[in-house]
Amino acid sequence: MQPENYVEPPDLGKLVTTGPNEQQFWQEVDRTFEWVKYMWVGPTPNVTVDLKNIYPGRQFSPQSIYAGMLEAIAGLRIPGVVASPQIIHEGGPFSPYRAYLRIRRELSEFLVCAAPVGNSFFITVRKIDRFVHVKWFHYLLVLAVLAGVVFGSFLVFGNPGGFVFSMLLFSLGWSLMRYASYMTMSWLGEHLPSVPVIGALYLRWFRPDTYFRQDLHSAFLALVDSAIKAVLAGLDPTQPIRPAIEKQGAPISDLKS
Repeated sequence: MQPENYVEPPDLGKLVTTGPNEQQFWQEVDRTFEWVKYMWVGPTPNVTVDLKNIYPGRQFSPQSIYAGMLEAIAGLRIPGVVASPQIIHEGGPFSPYRAYLRIRRELSEFLVCAAPVGNSFFITVRKIDRFVHVKWFHYLLVLAVLAGVVFGSFLVFGNPGGFVFSMLLFSLGWSLMRYASYMTMSWLGEHLPSVPVIGALYLRWFRPDTYFRQDLHSAFLALVDSAIKAVLAGLDPTQPIRPAIEKQGAPISDLKS
């Protein structure tokens, strides 16, 4: 399955055989830039809508549903699992928002939405895999940048100073990645994997996709998925009606991870 932002590589034959005075040539040039951008940024996270439940003519309290899921997941006692509210706007930054429930462990997460639609109610569960795999050209880009840094250091500081500056810079980058790999719940550990190119190399060198990680990933998905479905299977039509419009969103801030 191709990622949502996938861009096919340009047709080099058309670029060579057509001239700048033809529209097809500029279409291929435009696609070339889009493809380079895609290769730089990488594929979007793999998102799977795993569950879509519709409850015609029924209303529930989203906060009660989220609280039940949190209680069920806490009982699993899976290490490294964090659950928190995720506010997502329906459109732009000033549009109405929905309070989702985000359940994650490292680069795997669930995103649950429970909300009314008219006089009915719906619940969706998305599974998201944010692991980014390194590409061969990532190494070339990093080597080119390092070569430029070393060359510039020797030009500015001379032979001894350039060598010392380059080693200090390399040590700093290496230490930051090691810190992020040990403190995966820190701000750096959470955001470094999403940095283009650097994030993929960091995951490859410091947090590789080993068999053990794959097993934990599968166990996390299976256990949390079962807990969520168990909560949904026990929904009672006599649950409290959803709060009034002016109170929507407030109780979700009380959820604890």
